[in-house]
Amino acid sequence: MTLLDFPPALLALPPLAVAAGVDLYLTLLLIGAAPTLGLWDLPLPGALDDLDSPSVLITVGLCYLAEIVAERFPPSAVVWNAFHAIIRPVSGALLALLLLDGEPLWLVAAGSALAGLLASMAHGIRSGWAVLRWLGAGPTPPTRLVSLAEDVLVIGVVSLTLDAPAPALALTGLVLVVVTPFTRSLLRAFAFAIGLIGGRIFVTLRQRRWSAADELPDWVAATLENDDVLAPGGALRGTRVGAWRLPGAPRFVVGWVVVRGGSPVFVFRRSRVLPGSRRPQRLDLGALDARAVYESDLFHRLDLGDGSARPFLLFGLGGPSVASLRAEFDFATAP
Repeated sequence: MTLLDFPPALLALPPLAVAAGVDLYLTLLLIGAAPTLGLWDLPLPGALDDLDSPSVLITVGLCYLAEIVAERFPPSAVVWNAFHAIIRPVSGALLALLLLDGEPLWLVAAGSALAGLLASMAHGIRSGWAVLRWLGAGPTPPTRLVSLAEDVLVIGVVSLTLDAPAPALALTGLVLVVVTPFTRSLLRAFAFAIGLIGGRIFVTLRQRRWSAADELPDWVAATLENDDVLAPGGALRGTRVGAWRLPGAPRFVVGWVVVRGGSPVFVFRRSRVLPGSRRPQRLDLGALDARAVYESDLFHRLDLGDGSARPFLLFGLGGPSVASLRAEFDFATAP
């Protein structure tokens, strides 16, 4: 049995769900406008023709323009994408309901769940990549150029799916395989950025500080128990951070920086193969020279090392001040 033996609606479901996760409103706009513009001769599968309604097209078009405006600025883009972390999977499931209209109930339910999962995953990956660019993890091409590239990708996926669903499904599967190794780091970055926005909204007027020893999570304290980092000299304190490309850690991971005399350490939990099993680890940050502190309205970024990896730590506004960071880390000569 080959892909061509499956119903076209089933073949089209994963590619359209992924396209909706990347750019929901452009995907719906293309599908809805297809019959009117005569872009495809064959009838659309399922009940996708329902998206041809003028009121639906106008609403979707306005949302598409709103998304363009929201994503011009990183803070509003994070808020928009955080809100759509709920909308995307729901919309993916609803798109599957239209696509699988007339199919058995069990198939509609399974397809809706799969479409919601794929749309959510695609949205998280795309948003996480955008967050890392904003945080300084790599080159930052113009936002309009990135948006244009995403639009071209979505147009290509939707067009190929409606014309030739089997090749579109194979291409979508290949792309998912390629991005899978980076998925966890991208999703962590997206979730961490949402936390930064929340911290900015709810931050109080109190002085920024480290968390005291009794405020540290139990797993952090247990990781440092009987360790030489607890040698006399200074009060134990720490703060929650995001870390990019630290040696020995995932590409992006959330953990705690803990200081008490000596050099700071980074404590995090690495996911293991077995579900629900996470193994705490610690990394000594003394071997990485602090290069500079970048101060933003939403976070403080501490750049470490001088190699091509460009590792850095991200501190929320509720954590230590710039002056405190400079006091705790040994700064090398500025590059």
